[in-house]
Amino acid sequence: MLDEIADRIAGIDPRLGAAALVLHLGNHLLRSAAWRNVIAAAYPERRVPYTRVLAGYASGVAVNALAPARGGDAVKLGLIRAAIPGSTITTLAATMSVLVVLDLLIGTALVLTVGITGAVPLDPGAGLSRVGGVLPVLAAAAAIAAAAGWMLRRRIVGLGRRLRQGGAILRTPGRYLRAVAAPQLGAWACRVGVVLCLLAAFGLPATVPLAGLVMVVSGASTIVPLTPGGAGTQQVALAVALSQTASAAAVVSFSLAMQASVTAVNALLGLVAAMAVFRTARPLNALRAALAGARA
Repeated sequence: MLDEIADRIAGIDPRLGAAALVLHLGNHLLRSAAWRNVIAAAYPERRVPYTRVLAGYASGVAVNALAPARGGDAVKLGLIRAAIPGSTITTLAATMSVLVVLDLLIGTALVLTVGITGAVPLDPGAGLSRVGGVLPVLAAAAAIAAAAGWMLRRRIVGLGRRLRQGGAILRTPGRYLRAVAAPQLGAWACRVGVVLCLLAAFGLPATVPLAGLVMVVSGASTIVPLTPGGAGTQQVALAVALSQTASAAAVVSFSLAMQASVTAVNALLGLVAAMAVFRTARPLNALRAALAGARA
């Protein structure tokens, strides 16, 4: 099986690989543009340079790809806070949440598309039964949260103010659609395009439902980030999910190549971005400075 995997990786069409690379870069550029516009709305009196947001985003994605526990999110926030005087981690974290809202909607649409097309069976009854069993726990948690909120109400008022500041762009729907939703949708289209190119490169059916399934499974494997990028978990999950579509060797070779190439590109982009931000030609110095910025 290992020989078959190696042969499949060696035999991919370089043109499709190049197209996937371009689309992956497009995803970085568009998503950084959307985040920059959210931050600019939160701090209208400050200059928010796109290049610094792009560098912070790329550096954070690189750390997330190479280390578990999503430490790259702290790197993103630390680098952006350093670039915008007077900004706070709370407000910047709220700006990231603005992007998550649309991500959740698109992710849900992907799950429904996959389920409707039959790629993955959905069982609403089982889901409702699980929710019913969790309700008492949720009720207890809500009571504890309410009590804690009452005791910390003064601090929560200040926290709420900063959170509202982070979501300022949502108060102007037209600007949100133009400056955030449009580039974010473009970034998702690039992500789907990357998966389609790689599916075709490995001789698998390059269809949107199958690409959606791959994205859903890949995303699920990183929900609990026990390994960098969900390595291992992702390969097993995809091999099971695509067992009716292709051989295990084909699926594993595709998944390994996709994860390895995306991780390598993300790491390289993040390293270059950190070197540019900290104005050093030494990669290790740039990495140390980025991690120090996240802890500051």
